[in-house]
Amino acid sequence: MCRFFKRKTAYSVMSLLLASAVFFQACGLTTDSDNALITYTYEKQENEKLSMESSPVLEYELPEMLPGVLVDRKGYCQDEVKYALCYSTRLPEKYCVLDVDTEESVYIGTPEEIQYDGTTGIYSARLPFENIPEDGRYYIFAESIGSSYSFDISGSYYRDIYWNLINSECEKIKDGNAELWEVYSLLYTFERYKDVLYALKEDAPDVLGAVGEWIGRTDFDSFEGTDGYIAIAILAKFGYNYNTVEEKLATECIQKASAMYKKVGDAQNTAIPGETASQTGERADAGKEGYVAFLALVELYRTSAIKAYADELYRMSETIEAVEDLYSSKYLLNGAMGYMTTRHPVDRDFCDVLMETLLYNCRDMNEDRTLYEVDGIKEKDPEELLLDAQKFAAMNYILDGYEYNENIINIVHYLSGRNSDSCVYDLTESYPSDAIAVFAWLAWLENNGKLDPSAPVIWNYSW
Repeated sequence: MCRFFKRKTAYSVMSLLLASAVFFQACGLTTDSDNALITYTYEKQENEKLSMESSPVLEYELPEMLPGVLVDRKGYCQDEVKYALCYSTRLPEKYCVLDVDTEESVYIGTPEEIQYDGTTGIYSARLPFENIPEDGRYYIFAESIGSSYSFDISGSYYRDIYWNLINSECEKIKDGNAELWEVYSLLYTFERYKDVLYALKEDAPDVLGAVGEWIGRTDFDSFEGTDGYIAIAILAKFGYNYNTVEEKLATECIQKASAMYKKVGDAQNTAIPGETASQTGERADAGKEGYVAFLALVELYRTSAIKAYADELYRMSETIEAVEDLYSSKYLLNGAMGYMTTRHPVDRDFCDVLMETLLYNCRDMNEDRTLYEVDGIKEKDPEELLLDAQKFAAMNYILDGYEYNENIINIVHYLSGRNSDSCVYDLTESYPSDAIAVFAWLAWLENNGKLDPSAPVIWNYSW
């Protein structure tokens, strides 16, 4: 699930003493250029046994050694509020940020927001570092603890990730290696954040061209069930975005999506326009397929404005509203986003329920002050955390507010190494369809100078 780059290294007592003895001299210590550690500061050790032996015991296992300075091992943007975390049995008085190439100190600071856990004996604190003069690769050394893994700082950090992710997804789609949900996610982010792609580079990847090629060689009649509904959503969203490029192809895609909706609905014994409320309810109760059917229907309505689809969405709304954890499904989240942002008439009461549920969901998560700092959320896997980040991004997108940006950034940093295991989850490789929407939002914030969580909150929505 994640890729570890931890090194289990046995250090002599003398080397440990030398590494922690002198702080300012240590600011010039040499590390290798990639993810080097000078020393570690706490152990994960279970069932430790001490014994006296008459002969040397040569078989033993080194305890797992982990760094006491936790950083996002991928990197940070120059414009964001940057900090590492101290997680150690010792608390440093000072720390410094060093350039990997020159070994020169570029920042010296003191820990903030210090906490101590008497049960584990571990200190935690923030180690902020601002005003780094140049883009580059750095690491942090803290006296008595040692150094962090190295990391990058760049003025276009999130835009570069988003750009590379878009390019990678386009190539996968052209090669026929992308999953259906990846195609939909690519179209979703392109529609909402395409201005970021063209902000700094003229050779932006041709997202619509790549998806158009894929549509041209795909047998849509082979899809059924959940895949069928995702394919319908793709066709409808592509038609919505391609209409200004080539109206004929866009219209053909919309017509194909409509025909598929009836066919897939008939095959699954699910609702189509004109069915009774009870029949519609049966489909919405069908779990995952019902959720994806809702998404497909929303995309069809957004692009066609056909009243029959609006009527069916109205009939479906009662069942959707009754879902206990509405936004635990990425299909419902994307469907709700489409419904709340469509230009066509919608049911205001249903729209308010979708909005309020998302708002309260984000507020509840925001009040959980662990904020993805160290190890308070290990019960969640990366996909769940990325879904949390997508909820925050969706809320901010709809309300033009920025109060949840810190949560999104913390989730990304947590998953990229700022956690108690220094574990890096390869988000763009393992979870591209989920990561793309998150990095698209961060790229948009970076592009518009709004990464700072202290940016003003602007409420546009009226109930």
